[in-house]
Amino acid sequence: MQKQRMIENEKDLFCQNNHSQPVLMIDLDPSLILNQKLLCQECITFMKQKSSTIGFQKAIEMIEKNRQEFQEFLENMINIEIINVESLKNQIINLKSQLVLQLDQLLRNTKDWIDNLQSIVLQYSNYSFFKELDSIILNQYSIKNDKLDLSNQITSLNNARSNKSKLWLTQFEKFPQYQNCIEILNRIEESQKLIQQQFQLSPKQLEFINDSKEQKEKCRAIAFDPTGKIMVSTSDNEIKIWNFDHGQITLTDTLEGHQGNVYCLIYSKFKNCFFSGSYDNSIRLWKQLDGINKWQSSKPCYQHQDFIYCMTITEKEDQLVSGSNDTSIKVWRVDYNNNELQFLYSLEKHTTPIVSLSLNQSGNVLVSCGYDGTMIIWQKSIHDQWEFQQVVINTIQEQGRHVKFLKENQFIWVAYKSNYVCVFEYTNGVYQENKEKRVQFKKDNKGLINWAFFPIIYNKDKNLICLRHVFHICILKEQNDGKLISIQELDNQNQGCYGAITSNGQYLTYWGGKNSKYETYEILYQ
Repeated sequence: MQKQRMIENEKDLFCQNNHSQPVLMIDLDPSLILNQKLLCQECITFMKQKSSTIGFQKAIEMIEKNRQEFQEFLENMINIEIINVESLKNQIINLKSQLVLQLDQLLRNTKDWIDNLQSIVLQYSNYSFFKELDSIILNQYSIKNDKLDLSNQITSLNNARSNKSKLWLTQFEKFPQYQNCIEILNRIEESQKLIQQQFQLSPKQLEFINDSKEQKEKCRAIAFDPTGKIMVSTSDNEIKIWNFDHGQITLTDTLEGHQGNVYCLIYSKFKNCFFSGSYDNSIRLWKQLDGINKWQSSKPCYQHQDFIYCMTITEKEDQLVSGSNDTSIKVWRVDYNNNELQFLYSLEKHTTPIVSLSLNQSGNVLVSCGYDGTMIIWQKSIHDQWEFQQVVINTIQEQGRHVKFLKENQFIWVAYKSNYVCVFEYTNGVYQENKEKRVQFKKDNKGLINWAFFPIIYNKDKNLICLRHVFHICILKEQNDGKLISIQELDNQNQGCYGAITSNGQYLTYWGGKNSKYETYEILYQ
């Protein structure tokens, strides 16, 4: 077991009066700081007023007991993860004899994974006597919060490393060891989900952080990389690259290439690259060059006859689907090695511009939404092509702008003028609305506004749904009974407002046309 170590040396702890006598008692007055709390015999004798105290050794014992409990919890969690990753490492070694060069990349990933997990142990092995003492005095001992932070950190690390492993392993699907590796990775993901469920996290409210960055040119899309450290946004026909650090953004690069306003962005979960769709009717793939903070664009891909409204990407990220003002949906093959997109075929069924696209979890059902509110279901065929399946009946009979799958056979749709989010589920062979799950917003959102470019954002792990409804950014969650509930409706009164949430669900950033600023909020959980 990693030995717990207090930062301060107990022998160097003296009272603030430097009486050079051993500390005997602790003054529990919350207004005192650092060694003002420490009392020797002389301090006790001449105390002017009585206050609650605790013996110095008793305080030491309480802190050591709490730290011991946390250390045991920490190492139990890490040991489980290390055992699982070690199992994965052994499977990869079995493959190495057949394709050594390709598998070296996987082995480096697992080594870094284990190193990262072990570094977490060291990170939490040091603690401050005074910090722990303050927690005891204020009856706000932070072990529970530390456990939550630890769980979130491990989950984020596991998800990133697991996604990379799965992507690289796809080239070995024909080998018998492949399925063993996938089972281990799935076991790692499931074990962390069970730990996360113990905390029963759900969004509580938004807390404002920053609005210091102005941008006069309109931003119509924002996307984050998987780590939440890179933010990409649009500035008319330019693309801005930002460093994102705990809600503070710093501009690092400006990318030019599109000849028209950029309307949509998608950041890859596996690669340092992203996709952009523009008013110039083109789609581009932007790739970060290795070792330098520079970005290279693919050749512009022209197949649409009008501007690109929306895009979505498959779970394996091998295909991109785009929707356009020309009423068509285009399907593209993604080639990361050559930094290019290859057009495959077009889907023609809508009669108005395509404003929203969403795939279900297994990637075999696609829902598209037209500007007139028409929703169409497309099904993957045995030939791995999308085929028309159904026009979804709109019971509200009004326009809508956005659809989003939340579960394998369930998606939501936001009505344009009314205050409703409608839930559609696969029942009796078709998708139809479950009216009992319809959500009504608390505020009156009636009004005319162009809000097509603010997508529905869904974070399954954090039970978080974020969407824009006219003048409000709304945060929702799913209750235990399966129904959705609105948590907060942020009134921003912006005609133009476009935003995104970091992949860990911690921060919301949007650009508002009213003040021409980027605003960042932290999403608090309970």
